[in-house]
Amino acid sequence: MNITIVSFFLGLCLLAVPLYLLHMLEVPLLGKTLRALGQSALKLLALGVCLYLVFHWNHWAINLLTVLLMAALGTLLVVRRARLGKRMLVPMGAGLFTALIVVGAWLMLLALGVRRPLEAQFLLPVAGLLVGSMTETLSHALSAYYRSLLHHDQLYYYIIGNGASPAEALSWYVRRSVESAVLPHVKHMTALVLSTSPLVVWAMLLAGTSVLEAVAVQILLLVAGFTASIVALVVALFVARRYSFDGYGRLIKNEQSQTI
Repeated sequence: MNITIVSFFLGLCLLAVPLYLLHMLEVPLLGKTLRALGQSALKLLALGVCLYLVFHWNHWAINLLTVLLMAALGTLLVVRRARLGKRMLVPMGAGLFTALIVVGAWLMLLALGVRRPLEAQFLLPVAGLLVGSMTETLSHALSAYYRSLLHHDQLYYYIIGNGASPAEALSWYVRRSVESAVLPHVKHMTALVLSTSPLVVWAMLLAGTSVLEAVAVQILLLVAGFTASIVALVVALFVARRYSFDGYGRLIKNEQSQTI
C-alpha cells in the first residue's frame, strides 16, 4: 500500500455521498454526524501522534509505561461505565492488570511465538486488543454483580443467617456476573463472519499476511480476549470483597448505593 496525502483526501471524499443524502432527505442527523466524525478524527489523531512517538522511540521502558497507561485508562473506563465508586478502582485495576500480564504473556510467548515481546510492534497491539476486549465486558459484569447485591441483599443475609459462609452466599451473585461476562463473547463469536466482519483477518490480509496466519491470529485473539475478561472479573471480585463488605460480612452500601 502507498497512501499519500492526495489519496487520503480522495478517500475522505466518500463522506460526501452519505452527507449529501442526509441533507437531501432532510434527515435531522447531519450536525450530529459531523460532530461525531470530528470527535473521532481528533481522538484518532491524538492516538496516532502518541503511537508514532512510542514506535519511534521503541524503548522497553516507554513501551511498558504505555501499556500501564492503557490499563489504567481501561480501569477508569470500566468503573465509570459500571457506575461504581472510587473504592472499586483497586479491585478492578488488580483484575485487569493480572489478566493483561498473564494472558498477554501467554499469548505472545507461547501462542504467537514472539521472540521480542517488549517491542512496540508486538506489545502495544496485543495489550490494546486485550484491554479493549475486557473493558466493555467487565463494565456489564460488574454492574450486574453490584446491582444484584444492592437490590437482592436480603437473599445474601438470608443465606448467611442459615449458616453459609460469605463465599457461599455470594456464589449466586458471582454466577450472574460471570454470565454477564460470558454472553457478550458468545454472541460475538456466534455472529463473527455471518453478521460481523473479522476485522483482524481483513487487516492482516491487507498488510500482506497469509490467509492461514491471519485466521489463526483472529482465533487466538478471540480466545485471549475471552480468557482475559473472565480472569480479570474473577480476580476483581475476589479483591473487591474487602472493599465491599465490613469485618462482619455486611455489605457496605454508602458508595455503591449512591452510584448504582
